[in-house]
Amino acid sequence: MGINEALLDQKLAELEKSRAWSPRLVSKLESLIRSPDEEQLFRINPLQFAKERNISESESIDLFLHASNSGLFQINWELVCPQCGDHINSFSHLQSLDTQFFCQLCSLKSEASMDDFIQVNFTISESIRPIAFHFPEKLSLEDLWAKARFSREGHYPDGARFGESVFRTARGHGYIEPGTSAAFDIELESGGLFAHDLLMNKGFFIPVGDARSAAPQHLSVLYHDGDYVIDQTQLSSGPSIVRVENPSTDRCSLAFFNIANDTVKQPIVFDPFLTGKRLLTSQTFRDLFRNEVIRGTEGITVKDLTILFTDLKGSTDLYERIGDLQAFSLINQHFDSLGKVIAELDGAIVKTMGDAIMAVFMSPTSGLEAGFRMLKAINFFNELHQSRDLILKIGLHRGATIAITSNDRLDYFGQTVNIASRVQSLAEADEIYITKDIHEYPGIPDMLRDKQVYPQDAQLKGIQRKVKVYKIRV
Repeated sequence: MGINEALLDQKLAELEKSRAWSPRLVSKLESLIRSPDEEQLFRINPLQFAKERNISESESIDLFLHASNSGLFQINWELVCPQCGDHINSFSHLQSLDTQFFCQLCSLKSEASMDDFIQVNFTISESIRPIAFHFPEKLSLEDLWAKARFSREGHYPDGARFGESVFRTARGHGYIEPGTSAAFDIELESGGLFAHDLLMNKGFFIPVGDARSAAPQHLSVLYHDGDYVIDQTQLSSGPSIVRVENPSTDRCSLAFFNIANDTVKQPIVFDPFLTGKRLLTSQTFRDLFRNEVIRGTEGITVKDLTILFTDLKGSTDLYERIGDLQAFSLINQHFDSLGKVIAELDGAIVKTMGDAIMAVFMSPTSGLEAGFRMLKAINFFNELHQSRDLILKIGLHRGATIAITSNDRLDYFGQTVNIASRVQSLAEADEIYITKDIHEYPGIPDMLRDKQVYPQDAQLKGIQRKVKVYKIRV
């Protein structure tokens, strides 16, 4: 399997022209694409790519988004089990994402949010360079466990990767081809026999007693209608022969593990990876992938998001004073200025409403810094035009929200959004209002040390309880 050189050259040229990149960054990406290690081209973590090549995470994310938009890579939305790191489900589009999942390996039913175990990564496009990982059913069972199915970011505290470590403990393993059978000789100790099929995401468990059987025991297993049917409910310690029949058209991939009664599950830890939340706060993602929406009327939880609203004071008078055409031009220029600030702080504009903006950020510190820079940018704009035509008012709040599709674009819904909007309405000229939830976030008090800050309890429209807010004058 080789590289499509002509197509690669074409796509790299397009990528080079798509925006200004750090020196030799596209060349570094090309070196990765030409790597002899195909695993490096499978589920690429842009945060790790940034760390290894000494570039910013935001530029690395933008690089892979532009590269995916040009067809060099495929975006993967992955549901990752928090206990074992198994990629339970993988989707090529956000619209296909289902946050409900069940990990057969851990017997864990869960629902992922955008903040945690929805992982976004990138795989080389098959049209550019076909790799073995495009065809997982053809991998060796060892590679399936050690390299293909489990998150590289998930590992034990000592650094050992989960899938690779677990596979080493298998008492037997093998593929059972369609229409065939296979036998496995397994020595069992008390506890249980656990079998798992990564391709079919199915398995079974049988208790194993303390009493030892001298003669080999026989266990018959039938793969039928997408599941495994066994003819025993208990086994004894000692030798056993497991015969698996597969009359289906599926290729089965069983690995057998002897689980001791006193086995303690070691927790795994995760290195940083690109979460769904972070991707949705990327302006580049929203600009390049406008068709990526959340399906139907469903929403996906975001546990903690910083939301910023802006508005212009006296915009109606502005239209009256300088005329529709000039006012419209000024307001669009103000959108451009604020949009640059939002992108600089790794935020994204969700929507504009008249002369107002709704934007989202990963953290309150980024959101508040954006607010400060916005006021500075508008003041500079006014000085440049020798006027005070544009007067900005800003409000911020953070909390849980629901990512939804509205008017064919990604949007956010919930009380956090409502409060952020109401808090902004308290602000007057050149003021920023923040809630207690923003104020208490680590780093925010230091950012306010040289600012005039006035705390108050506000009764916000539509909110029953009073909300603690802080007026900031810069």
